[in-house]
Amino acid sequence: MAHEADVIREKITRPLEGIGLLVEDVRAHAAGRHRKVTVTVDLDAESSEPVGFDLVEQATRLVSELLDEVVIWKDSPYDLEVTSPGAERELREVRHYRRSLGRRVQVAHGAGTAEGTLESVDAEAGEIAVAETAGTVRIALADVTHAKVVVALR
Repeated sequence: MAHEADVIREKITRPLEGIGLLVEDVRAHAAGRHRKVTVTVDLDAESSEPVGFDLVEQATRLVSELLDEVVIWKDSPYDLEVTSPGAERELREVRHYRRSLGRRVQVAHGAGTAEGTLESVDAEAGEIAVAETAGTVRIALADVTHAKVVVALR
């Protein structure tokens, strides 16, 4: 399904950038007769604002129109889902960390796991700072094995 995902990504990336969105991921999955295309989009800004429902709706219409022009799975029917990374998104790129400033994160790294508020991201130094109860922990991005936003219910 990698070929289908690549074709889809190529077709939709620039038009979505035109409405202020980046394509985070494209998955094309076929199992028997069921086929599904899932497109994950995010804001191209470095703000911590979530992708709004109206923008996801606009992106869904745009992607649907664009994919009508593309032959996928020999024109077999498929479901289309356009979504955002969600509240507990994984952090894989510097941009993801920047968009999560001030939010609660969990970061697994070489020396253990840090959980607290993401205080800073220094791309030039290649490190982040997480404020835990006991103090601030500085973590080299190269040492991060897994990181995600954690939803804190109050």
